[in-house]
Amino acid sequence: MEITPKFQFVEGGFDTKDTKMVCVHKKQYMSVELCVKANKDKGWNIPIAKVKLHSRDTYGDASIVFDDQVKLCEEIARRWNECETKL
Repeated sequence: MEITPKFQFVEGGFDTKDTKMVCVHKKQYMSVELCVKANKDKGWNIPIAKVKLHSRDTYGDASIVFDDQVKLCEEIARRWNECETKL
């Protein structure tokens, strides 16, 4: 399935059959994002979801669950990448 995002200064799209999903985490910001690696040559990582296992947006709460957020994100990416039938 062809997907065409709309980002400033970016043109083109990607096919979901050829994409991998990756987990991008930044410990200094306590953020975990599920991304589509849209272009193998240029290394575009398009964020499609944030993984958040805490209700309050505090550094303390985020740091407690950070490792579990990364594990969940990596598991979602692994399952997508192992799926053989993609639209």
